[in-house]
Amino acid sequence: MNLLIKKIMILVMWYPFRIFTIFLPLKLIYKIGIVGGHLLYFISREKSKIMAEELGLILPDKRDDEIKEIIKSSFINYSVSEIEVLLYPLMNREFIRKMITIEGREHLDDALANKKGVLLFQAHFGAFQMVMPAIGYSGYKMNQISASASVWKEESQSQLQKKSFDIKASYEYKLPVKHISVKTNLKAVFSALKRNEIVGITADGGGGKKIVPIKFLGRNANFQRGSVDIAIRTDALIIPVFILTLKNFEHRLIIHPAIKANSSRQKEENIIHILQSYAKLLEQYISQFPSHYGYTLYLRKSRAHKDPYLFFEDYLASQTLSN
Repeated sequence: MNLLIKKIMILVMWYPFRIFTIFLPLKLIYKIGIVGGHLLYFISREKSKIMAEELGLILPDKRDDEIKEIIKSSFINYSVSEIEVLLYPLMNREFIRKMITIEGREHLDDALANKKGVLLFQAHFGAFQMVMPAIGYSGYKMNQISASASVWKEESQSQLQKKSFDIKASYEYKLPVKHISVKTNLKAVFSALKRNEIVGITADGGGGKKIVPIKFLGRNANFQRGSVDIAIRTDALIIPVFILTLKNFEHRLIIHPAIKANSSRQKEENIIHILQSYAKLLEQYISQFPSHYGYTLYLRKSRAHKDPYLFFEDYLASQTLSN
């Protein structure tokens, strides 16, 4: 029954609802997203269970009812973010100016003044996909290393879902962003940095094969090191950004000062220092806005057998206990 409801939701979203979004007011679309989040919460018992286990590990002081509310908000954030993709064709510079407040833009401008390009460190936190239009429509040359919807399509067994991924990919390519697939070589990344452009990357797991173990959320975690390697090789600066979801598709995009390598450290020390500094910054945001990361915690745990490496090393312990 739950699977049928999910299929109906996908069908409605990517066909009649997608078409009608150009006629509906944003506040109504947002409310529909909230309703969708409540429905997902109601039918996703297994996801909620995994999310509760993960949130309990990183937020041990929270009561069960508080964890439950975070989970519910996580599903709402996920639903609203997915529906937000339907707005991509409507977006332009004026839309972004009205809907997204950008703070710390001077940090990005200062980094670009070095003429070495910028690696924009994002996390799978909140509506992170909105970083692309926010930066692209603000007049910057934006590239994004990503597993686009076309990549996710390969893992899907449902023809309906495959078709929805095709539509989503076509929407992503309408944005003022050059997409660089995680499955291609890095030549396009080096070329973009050489042109002093911005290259966005989600730095908290899910891609790459070379990893660095660090402390994150009180656990032993593995972060990909490839992007930091690139930064050190090219002298590109690493700029962390986080996006906070407000109401009615409004957001705050917060741009932080660059995390820099230190010439007095060895390369490996610099890599650990940069990733640990970024992880601590991400921890602060998760502590304040745990519902922006709840769905990601579920995904990382549920995909542990598919990802090239374990995000949290204690996944092995939990798998052993369950067997």
